[in-house]
Amino acid sequence: MSTIVVGLYKESQAAKKAFQALVAAGCREKDIDTFDGAGNADKATQELVDHGFTKDIAQRYAAAIKEGHTLVAADIADQDADAAEAILDENGAIDLPEASSHQPKKPAKADSGKADKGTDVEEETVPVIEEQVEIGKRRVSKGGVRVTTEVTETPVQETVRLREEKVDVERHKVDRTLGAREADAAFEEKTVEMTATSETPEVTKEARVVEEVVLSKKATEHDKTVEASARRTDVKVKPTGDRPATKR
Repeated sequence: MSTIVVGLYKESQAAKKAFQALVAAGCREKDIDTFDGAGNADKATQELVDHGFTKDIAQRYAAAIKEGHTLVAADIADQDADAAEAILDENGAIDLPEASSHQPKKPAKADSGKADKGTDVEEETVPVIEEQVEIGKRRVSKGGVRVTTEVTETPVQETVRLREEKVDVERHKVDRTLGAREADAAFEEKTVEMTATSETPEVTKEARVVEEVVLSKKATEHDKTVEASARRTDVKVKPTGDRPATKR
């Protein structure tokens, strides 16, 4: 069996927070309806009547919706209805405007199922939630070193002595007798050549390694104590007075 629990809010933001709080507590979104704006008033009336509210109370909620209020209605299991009411209260649910003392105030609830004949037994379960903490490790960047190379030029200047040759031709008048050897070759055709040379500057380069930059990294390990807190809900039970609500 389930119960419809409703809460009326002046501000739509408060209704939204109540909606989110119900979902966070384990209520399914499809089991929660939000009614706001005059266009949803009739729909809210029919919804409430269908789930066990009297027509008078349903119409009062519809009137409040037309006046700008927002209604949150949740289909909750019987055992969770009181907890849901408390959530709606904590998020600012208000009384029905101009509601008489016999009418429900703040969150109201109505059973959507039929009760069995005879003694009714209601049961609620309040979960005790405990967080489990797991501490691990992950690798993160701590920065490093980037080495780049660039080329620079340094002018080199040096003076060298260059040798340059030049061939000169001179004619001298001579009057002498040919020697024996000269006479034999005197009338042979021959060619005599002399080549002049000169020196020009020549630059040669040799690349040599003069320095090395070595990148290396060393890993060390150390122990670190990590503290965290694990939350747990504790359940306190105390008697309370009757809460006004509409049930069928």
